[in-house]
Amino acid sequence: MKEEKRYSSEQFPIVNTLYSWGYLMTLALCLVMSACGIQFQENSLYSGVEPAEAVVRPKSISMAVEPIIFDEDATNFWLPTDIDCTTGGIESKVKHSGNNALLIEWERDPKICEWAGFGIGWDDWAGKDLSEVFDYAAIQMYVRTTKGKMFGLPAVLTLEDYSGNMAWSYVGSSYFERYYLDEEWQKVEVPLNTFDLNEDGLDITNVKQLMFELQAAGSIYLDDIKLVYYEQKPKEIWLPDAPTTPTVNYPVQLFGDEFINGHGWGLLKDHCQDIQLTSTAPSQGQKAIHATWDTSKDDCYQVTMGVSWTNWFPVDISGLKDNLVISLDIKGSADLLTKQAIRFGFEDYERQTSFLVIDNSMLDGGTLSPNQWQQLQIPLSAFPAGANLKDIKQFLIRMDKAGEVYLDNIRLEMTNS
Repeated sequence: MKEEKRYSSEQFPIVNTLYSWGYLMTLALCLVMSACGIQFQENSLYSGVEPAEAVVRPKSISMAVEPIIFDEDATNFWLPTDIDCTTGGIESKVKHSGNNALLIEWERDPKICEWAGFGIGWDDWAGKDLSEVFDYAAIQMYVRTTKGKMFGLPAVLTLEDYSGNMAWSYVGSSYFERYYLDEEWQKVEVPLNTFDLNEDGLDITNVKQLMFELQAAGSIYLDDIKLVYYEQKPKEIWLPDAPTTPTVNYPVQLFGDEFINGHGWGLLKDHCQDIQLTSTAPSQGQKAIHATWDTSKDDCYQVTMGVSWTNWFPVDISGLKDNLVISLDIKGSADLLTKQAIRFGFEDYERQTSFLVIDNSMLDGGTLSPNQWQQLQIPLSAFPAGANLKDIKQFLIRMDKAGEVYLDNIRLEMTNS
C-alpha cells in the first residue's frame, strides 16, 4: 500500500508564519468591530427554495398550444345523446368565414334537461397546456342569431381537464361588441384568466375540452372559435366630469304618471308587445303602465323597460343593500308570478345585470288576486350577484313568455331595518 504523506507546519515555516499572522489580524479586527457595536449575522449562501419561474409570453399561441378550437371541421364536436334539449351541427349556408359554421338550437326545460349544451375536444382530444398563455389569451368566437334579436347569450364556458376537474366563465355582455345579438355576425372574446382555476381544481396544463353550458332557450350560429392574444381594453370614461355617486334623496318616485325626468324607455307597440300608459283605473294619480306581450312569436325574445333616476349618471347603491326596497303597485292574473313571466333588476355601466324573479312572499296579502291592485316590495338584499352596485345605470323590468300586467307607483324607498 502506498504510504500517505503528511506534512507538518515545521516543514513549511513561512506558510506557518503567514497563517499565524492572518489569524491574529482577523482576531484583532473582530475585537475592534465588536467594540464598535458591529455584529456579524450568519447567512446561508443557498436557501434551498427555488424562485418561481416567470411565465414568458410565447411569440405566438401556436408555439404553446393549438389555437384553433373550431374552424371548418366538426370531428371533435359533440352533443348530449341521452336528451334532446340541444340540437345542432355543421351548417354551410350561413357562415362567418370559410365553408362551414355551427348551428346550435336549444331549449332547456329544467324539468326535463339537467344539462343543455355541447363540447369541442379540439386538437384531436390531446391534452392541452394553456399555462403559458393563460394570462395573455382569450377564447374568441363569432356569433349571430338565426333570426331576430337576443339580449345576451345565456351560456357558461367550461374548460375540463383529463381528471374531470373544471373551470367556468360566464359569457357576460361586456365581452360582446354590441349590446344584443342579432342577424349580423359579431365578435365575442372571453379572457382565459376569467376562468377560476381554484374552484374545482382544473389542471390548466392538461385541458381536455371546451364546453358550452346553455340556459333558457335560443338559436344561434357560431364560427371561428379560437384562442387569440388579448389585452384588456381600457374602460371608456362615461361622463368623465360626472360624480360617481350623485346625491340622491330617498324615496325616489321612478314612475308616477310618467317616468322620472322623462328618462324611461320601453313604451312601444309591435308584434311582440304592447306597452302603453293608460288612464283606466290607475292605482294612484292619473296614469299607469299597461303591458301585454308574447315572446313565443317569431323574432321575439325578451320585452324590457328601463329607467334612470340620476339623469343617466352612474350611482352607488352598494351601501344601501340592507335598507333599500323597490316598492310598486301591481295588478295581473293569478299565474303571473308562478309562471315567472315578469322580473325586476338593475344594470350597471359594464352592461352586467341582476334580475330577480318575484315570489308571493314579497306581495301584500301573500298571493296575487286577479284584477286587484296590490303592493309589491322587493328588498335590494334579495337580488343575486351580477350588476356592480357601485356603478348602477338603471332599473329594469323584463317580461318573458306571455302575459298581461298593470304597474304603477314604482318607488325606491328606505326601510328602518
